[in-house]
Amino acid sequence: MAVVFTLINALFVSMSNVIGGVASRRLPVAIVVSVAGLSSIVLAVVYAAFMPGTPSSVGFAIGLVAGVFGGAGLPIAYRAFAIGPAGIAGAIIAVVTTAMITLAGLVAGDPMTPLRAIGLALCIVAILLVTYRRPVDGHRVSARGPVLAMIAALLFSGFVITINAAPEPDGMWPLVGARIGVTVVAVLFLGWTLYRRGRAITASLRARRSLVLIPIAAGALDITGNLFLVLALQAGDLVLLAILAPAAPIFTAIIGRVFLRELMTRWQIVGLVVASGALVLASL
Repeated sequence: MAVVFTLINALFVSMSNVIGGVASRRLPVAIVVSVAGLSSIVLAVVYAAFMPGTPSSVGFAIGLVAGVFGGAGLPIAYRAFAIGPAGIAGAIIAVVTTAMITLAGLVAGDPMTPLRAIGLALCIVAILLVTYRRPVDGHRVSARGPVLAMIAALLFSGFVITINAAPEPDGMWPLVGARIGVTVVAVLFLGWTLYRRGRAITASLRARRSLVLIPIAAGALDITGNLFLVLALQAGDLVLLAILAPAAPIFTAIIGRVFLRELMTRWQIVGLVVASGALVLASL
């Protein structure tokens, strides 16, 4: 079931990313992440209340720390994509996150069989094929974007590794702490943005109030993905999660193609095939 839970997590996270990206084209990023964070807290409490588990202060604290990692990674990742090249930033985030989660799993004693090693290698190749885009403007690539992408990847890795340390008897309650941590960082980011561009942010929000439903949906999808992430970690291990990492960008590319009419390159299609091979090896 760990493979199934991981793939469901990747699907919901991909949908959240696509919807969040659509919202960020119409609303300030600070508004998007703050509204998504607040809405996800409500759903996190509902999930935790209806799933087996008893909350503890230790589990809540671990979740809170994980949420701070994830929340801090979001604006840094957005900035890395803005500086670009976006393809390089995406590849760095995906590969570094995969490498760090794998390393943490090995340190924790997760098994690395020959088939898993081959699957992990295929995973990295698939990530590069799906996420990389060659710069087309002819400008020299700045080192700032890739460096920020690496920092974001380390923070995202910190989220997964930390939430994996939550006590299993707590069930989904650590996710409540995680969403609070994410939202605290998001609100601080919003406050800083309002301090710098308060009038522009306020005017944009007043003109597009109905669009607030989009980040609410993104937050609901994200916390649902987190739910299946915890289930996957409880049923499997970090190395398995790392091997299945290509699923998220693959789902994102497919969703973008189906709903946003975005083109899939031949390299993305090749990446889909390679990722399928990694999935087969991970399930053996």
